[in-house]
Amino acid sequence: RGAVLSLKLDKMSDSVTGQTVVDPKGYLTDLNSIKLNSEAEVGDIKKARLLLKSVTSTNPKHGPGWIAAARVEEFAGKILQARKIIKEGCETCPDSEDVWLEAARLQTAENASTILANAVHHLPHSVKIWMRAAELEPDKDKKKVVLRRAL
Repeated sequence: RGAVLSLKLDKMSDSVTGQTVVDPKGYLTDLNSIKLNSEAEVGDIKKARLLLKSVTSTNPKHGPGWIAAARVEEFAGKILQARKIIKEGCETCPDSEDVWLEAARLQTAENASTILANAVHHLPHSVKIWMRAAELEPDKDKKKVVLRRAL
């Protein structure tokens, strides 16, 4: 195993010791994927945050305000902040189906199923929540179990 590892490492290294080969095309492509925000865009995001903070504080039971605030944070690249905001929205207005679905969308698959389980406790008659919970199940038998519970 040591010899194979050493051969692989030798292949990857360049003739210069300790330096690795850099693919210029891949490097430039990688640089293009980096998102740069202009000053105007940053200002717009700040204004939107301020506006949506006002919306969620003056009318906390309004689900679309929480969704919009989370989406602004997602657009700004702050996914953890978006998850925190939408979690607060779920706690504040647990009867809003769209807030629960947005919370599930922002999470990983494992966490989304947990969030949808909580949503089902609050909204047991919501077809959209049950269908989304069934979609998240990778196994066909588990999907059937979820759909039977929904019925």
